[in-house]
Amino acid sequence: MATKGHPINSGSKTSLQMMPSGSTSNNRARYVNPVTKIRSLIHNLDSELGLLCGQCSVRKPPQIGSNINVSIHNRRQGELGSGANAQQRISSHYYQESINKLLARTSSTSTSGSGTTTRMPLAPDAQKRQMWNVYRKRVTDAYRNRKIFTVHGNYHTVRRALLRRGWVEKLPASRYTNLQSMSEDSLLENARKGNDYESVIISKMINNFPSFFIWQGKGQRDLFSEVRPFRNRVRRSHFMDFSTKVGLVGCAEQESWYREDGVCGMSYPRFYRLGGNSVEERMAFIDDYQHTQARSLLHYIMEHKPAELIDTDNGTIMSSHLDLALTKVKQMVRQAQHCSLDDARAKPPTPTEVVETHTFMVQSAEVLKSMAKFRVNETVMKEYIRLATQYIGQIEALRPDYRWDGSRNLWILKPGYQSQGIGIVIRNSLDEILQWTSSNQSRKYIVQKYIERPYLVHRTKFDIRQYMLLTIGESKVTVWTYRNCYLRFSSQEFTMDDLRESIHLTNNSVQKRYKNRLSRDPRLPSHNMWSLDQFKNHLQEVGAPENTWAKIYSGFKQNMVAVVMASLDETELVKNAFELYGCDFMLDEHYNPILIEVNATPDLSPSTEVTAKICPAAIKDCIRVVVDLAKNPLAPTGQFERAFEINYSSNKAPDVQHPLEINGKQMTIFEDLPKLKNPNRTRMLHAILSNVKVSGGRKLDKANKAPARVIKATAFAKKKQVPEQQHAGPKTILSSTTRENLALQYTAPKGFPLPERRMGGCCTFSKTLCPHFRNSKIYRNWSRNHCH
Repeated sequence: MATKGHPINSGSKTSLQMMPSGSTSNNRARYVNPVTKIRSLIHNLDSELGLLCGQCSVRKPPQIGSNINVSIHNRRQGELGSGANAQQRISSHYYQESINKLLARTSSTSTSGSGTTTRMPLAPDAQKRQMWNVYRKRVTDAYRNRKIFTVHGNYHTVRRALLRRGWVEKLPASRYTNLQSMSEDSLLENARKGNDYESVIISKMINNFPSFFIWQGKGQRDLFSEVRPFRNRVRRSHFMDFSTKVGLVGCAEQESWYREDGVCGMSYPRFYRLGGNSVEERMAFIDDYQHTQARSLLHYIMEHKPAELIDTDNGTIMSSHLDLALTKVKQMVRQAQHCSLDDARAKPPTPTEVVETHTFMVQSAEVLKSMAKFRVNETVMKEYIRLATQYIGQIEALRPDYRWDGSRNLWILKPGYQSQGIGIVIRNSLDEILQWTSSNQSRKYIVQKYIERPYLVHRTKFDIRQYMLLTIGESKVTVWTYRNCYLRFSSQEFTMDDLRESIHLTNNSVQKRYKNRLSRDPRLPSHNMWSLDQFKNHLQEVGAPENTWAKIYSGFKQNMVAVVMASLDETELVKNAFELYGCDFMLDEHYNPILIEVNATPDLSPSTEVTAKICPAAIKDCIRVVVDLAKNPLAPTGQFERAFEINYSSNKAPDVQHPLEINGKQMTIFEDLPKLKNPNRTRMLHAILSNVKVSGGRKLDKANKAPARVIKATAFAKKKQVPEQQHAGPKTILSSTTRENLALQYTAPKGFPLPERRMGGCCTFSKTLCPHFRNSKIYRNWSRNHCH
């Protein structure tokens, strides 16, 4: 039963022999037709494969029906089985080999008899179809395994780290714009392993699939929230977003509720929001500025010798201003010690105190800015210096942040929602600060006390960039700190006489605009960055204690945990959300870290040889924590270490087996209070009102004309104690006006004008009534209807 042009081999004969001898033609067709279809399909596939292999310079697979292949068939019949199975297995082997070579080659080459190499033409539609199938399978596997990612921006380290893990990239619209506009056929013709065309054609295939890892900007909309992807954004409320100046101020106000020694604590310069319309905060800043001026004056005389401060003949500053400064500091000590509640109570200043304070601010400014002299002798000045040292030491022991203040009373003004040093200015005049913030209301300025006594390296100011990673899991929020960091130096030497940004702002975005001063210490790098190892070597050179860096790093962790804890109530706890922050710290003279700001989108570019090492390493370790640790709890996390963990899970499902139960004892209020007897008028009124029924209409009944008769009957029934059930007659129906008149008649004091009398002078007479009764609702309603 062979078809035309296709002889039946031994395998087909075997299938025919299985037919019963008495079968009909229908039964024979039921067995023959499947074999015919399979043979036809094999023939078509074999023809297509031969054409494809010929164009790709791949030798055609051997045919079982040829004379050469008969020997191969006979030799491998025991190994491969029947002839049909042998043909399928051999064809499958060469078929798979041709696909692998098809995808690996850009074009095939063949060698002629003369030894020259000629390039074959590009693959036809069959090759495109095979490439499409391979890419399609790759995309399907990526979707099933949740391995589709999207990276916005030039974060190539993130992209390469995910591609090495077998992820497939879904390109954003801004990447490879020209290639994404090409057709699929053109992309398949140019697609090669690992090139841009292959990335674009794969991205087109997964265009309708969600991304399971998204690296995006802070202002971008969160897409594919239904699949809970790994997203590098943690959202929180406007006033608790510590990546902004306004939000960091809000966290500093709340962190005292979570403070714990050695675990959680925030060290942050004091601040005020002068960008808004809060008069209270504005007055608080003015008061703080005046008290800071008093301490600055005392710091000034402590920093100089007595002979440099006095001029007994021509001095213009009186010693009374030093007395006032000492008095203010003494009051601050009392308030910090809580010696008296009266000291902490806000009291408006008297006119004399206002004049004294204004004079003190003017005279002290002349001393601090113009170095004016005091008209006192040296002995008196030594005593003032001794008292200043005593009181300053007391207040700094109670308020550690006062240790950062100097003798200039400098304040730094920062826009609430900008970064990279944009719009930051430094001022020391109260009028200038208030005028600057009032003129720039749109920037929401934060006024912060400037750190006048920082720790310097070779007389140069610096800050430390420390990375923090925040991850949100199924039931936990984890704070990760990076064990590596780097220092950023200013291009100029530190001085308080010059307030330019090149001296006081250490942001790399600011310092890259300036050249390093030639007089700066040559031990500092030309690119203005140090690695952590270089800083540790410096600490050993200056003789710092051995555990200095451990103390600094512990302070970093406490500050970062504090800001996370303070903002946790206002944070959207979404599973798989994470965010990498760049935290900027400074050190005081005792190596205590001070948190300056937190950046949600830190600069991870290799701007110098220091950042070229630490930034890519931090990104790779971030992927280890977010992606690898989610699948394997024992996966390495690189330089990131777990600093703190918060469990936020709660069982919101109703407990059917154990419903809510309230156990307790009813509380008795005024248990021993004796019961008061109602006066006769009140009891009589209750008896009347309990026997009447309020009428909904305006018609008055007969009881309105003779209320006394009802009163007598009720009193008589009360006297004989007749039960209520024995009253068979209906209740008397009274209108609301009649009820008010009865209430006035039997509750008003003696001599009160009743409604029936219509007295014209009742308003004058009501002045003699009890004030509580005069203000009652009954009297107001009656006087509105009856008084003239």
